[in-house]
Amino acid sequence: MHTECPVCELRLQPEPGFYQGAMYVSYAFTIAFLVVVSVVLYYFAGDPSEWVYIGVFITLMILLVPLNYRYSRILFLYLFGGIKYNPPLSK
Repeated sequence: MHTECPVCELRLQPEPGFYQGAMYVSYAFTIAFLVVVSVVLYYFAGDPSEWVYIGVFITLMILLVPLNYRYSRILFLYLFGGIKYNPPLSK
């Protein structure tokens, strides 16, 4: 990977603390997912035991770790990265 953009010379290496900030976004994704899974299980499975909630949530989170990891970094970069697209520089 290039250390900077060959066209506009924007530095492509993340700043220190970038991955720590992305962990906060990942935590928010995880909590939102926990709420959605809990509501779905409560209404469609007839309020199962807490072990069903725990088992389903852990299983789904393990399967979705790559997506959570990728999209939390992307969302953090878009929200707080300070990189703006400049069309004249792309020509």
